[in-house]
Amino acid sequence: MRILLVFIASLSLSACYESGSEQKDSLIYCPENAPLSFNPQINHDIATLDASTYQLYNRLIKIDPINRRFVADLATTWSLSADKLTYTFHLRKKVPFHHNDDFTPSRFFNADDVLFSFKRLLDESAPYYTVNRMFSDDSFTQPLRHLLYDVQKVDKHTVKFILKRPNVTLLANLAASYSVILSAQYAQHLSAINQQERIDHYPIGTGPYQFKSATRDIQRYSAFSRYWGEKASIKNLIYEVTPNPTKRYTKLLSGECDVITYPAPSQLKTISANRNIILSSQPTDNLIYLAFNSQKMPFKEKRVRQAISMAIDRETLVNALFFQSATLTNSLLSDHSWAFDPRVSDIEFNSKKSLQALQQTDFDFSKKLIILSARNDVAFSPNFHKTAELVQANLAEIGIESEIISLPKSELKPRLIRGDYDLYLSGINIQSNDPDSLFRPLLSCSSGISEGNSSHWCSNKTEKLINKARLQSRFTRRIQSYYQLQALIQTMRPYLPIAHVYRMDAFKLNIKGLHVDPLAGIDFQHVTKIEEP
Repeated sequence: MRILLVFIASLSLSACYESGSEQKDSLIYCPENAPLSFNPQINHDIATLDASTYQLYNRLIKIDPINRRFVADLATTWSLSADKLTYTFHLRKKVPFHHNDDFTPSRFFNADDVLFSFKRLLDESAPYYTVNRMFSDDSFTQPLRHLLYDVQKVDKHTVKFILKRPNVTLLANLAASYSVILSAQYAQHLSAINQQERIDHYPIGTGPYQFKSATRDIQRYSAFSRYWGEKASIKNLIYEVTPNPTKRYTKLLSGECDVITYPAPSQLKTISANRNIILSSQPTDNLIYLAFNSQKMPFKEKRVRQAISMAIDRETLVNALFFQSATLTNSLLSDHSWAFDPRVSDIEFNSKKSLQALQQTDFDFSKKLIILSARNDVAFSPNFHKTAELVQANLAEIGIESEIISLPKSELKPRLIRGDYDLYLSGINIQSNDPDSLFRPLLSCSSGISEGNSSHWCSNKTEKLINKARLQSRFTRRIQSYYQLQALIQTMRPYLPIAHVYRMDAFKLNIKGLHVDPLAGIDFQHVTKIEEP
């Protein structure tokens, strides 16, 4: 009888979700991929961010979407010590955690949860540090790892973040997606029943939605009735994974989906012309670039890197592959960043000049160059291999033969570490709005391949400017340091920037209040759904 009742309840629940797009208090979101987990601490793919950051969790602080300033979230106030080494955060009181069938919290959020969350993220000796890390990539947390000495509990509602040295980037890192707060009590419960891996796949957070269930194709949430802030008006939130972009758009038109993510670039013109659909285009710092292996000849020479840069027709490449979903860039830093230098010079495309410049060096035209790329594309690049083919064609025009090698992630990383390539076509997904989160992984001597330095770049001048910028407490001086860094990198050219991509979403006209954060994912907390005429 119990089994029969559960089965009937499941059918009723399924029927409710199937008609969810027609209900005012239900919303169906159709993403491209299923999340790798429900924790942005261990996975930073776009699907995981969309499924977790804003829906399930809170952070100590967040960034106001209007004025881009740091504002309170789970911390109400914070202060910096006179020696600039200690940030003290005062925590919000009476914040409840979610519950599930196996766990009901017996206390509110407090300092123990902050300590657990950051120890789990950064301390290799912490009990949960290795849980579910086998297939994760923690390179995106390196900035936080490098700057923090310790996190300490002062009392039940006060914590201190102690820095290794003065560094103004801590707040940006605490507002990043990976700085979500987990439940220490839930972790203790899972340890007691020896099911620690559930922490990232059956999540407990403090966010406006709580996790209900998940399969590979469907993830379900319900509005958290005890949420401490403004409660979500959409009661049932359903993620229906739809990999095919044509099918996603068809389902949007038919009403099977209320919101879809990443339409195919070739669909953007059609979607823009549809008066019943809103196409959201958010600029991001996410970058597609070509890395020169600066530790290997011939790309040890600055003149060769500069000359090859002139051979690549980036404008044609961006127009052919991205349509309206990316913009050509001459800088590693996007032009909407507060540190972007508008005086950065254009990178010229001129095959004739490129050939002449190479002929003035000792460049060996008989050598075949190796162009390395990832086999599996990511959401912010429609096709790495096709991009590599266009680069290959440009090189052939000036008499350079090349070979494209596309590898899966498991084989790509070892080859990058060995430096067995000349050019590497890749992208970087930025997690923080601070320029340090871009420049340090790509350019610092302390950053390896795992952190993002695929050019193997190490320069004393570059290192000094990176460190100088993160130590400056005065905003104008930070900007000056980043201007100098951009000018230096433009000349030295360890990377050829190609495009900054947009975060693209489409949704029905009756969806109001949708917020898309290019850094941390989609946010349904303030969404309302009006009746269609």
